[in-house]
Amino acid sequence: MLFIKNLYIYLSFLIALFIDLLPFLPLIKEIKPSFILLTLIYWNLALPNRVGLGLTFSIGILVDIIEGALLGSHVLIYVVISFLCQRYFYRFRVLRMWQQCFMIFIVFFFLKQYLSINFFNLVSSSFIYFDQKYIFSSIIYATFNSIGWFFIYFLLRFYRRRWVKN
Repeated sequence: MLFIKNLYIYLSFLIALFIDLLPFLPLIKEIKPSFILLTLIYWNLALPNRVGLGLTFSIGILVDIIEGALLGSHVLIYVVISFLCQRYFYRFRVLRMWQQCFMIFIVFFFLKQYLSINFFNLVSSSFIYFDQKYIFSSIIYATFNSIGWFFIYFLLRFYRRRWVKN
């Protein structure tokens, strides 16, 4: 019964995962928004009682397996972001849209910095990504995600009001 009740939520995650898996040029792939994480943030803010940390953990494992990343790297960041969204969703939902976009910008800027760390070879030379070019790339990535948040928010809100019953 619970699976049927949350079927439309799972379907939105599946669509976001397919959009994230579309092949793009390397330059575009580096700065394109993370639709799966934006969708996860939206559902944690809109219906925090229906999207738990277990589902977040499962999505993180799935993303790690599909992208070939170190197992647990996306899980950790997804669970932390999901926990913060569920903990402070009352405060986040009352913010204006530009303030929400700014918060999303900050989250995704630090996410890009976290994902740049090479966990296989932790020596002092693995932190070379903190140069001006990579910082600029992180700013562009966070900007596209904050713009993407604007569209994802209104699209999923329309979807939730139309299909997902509380």
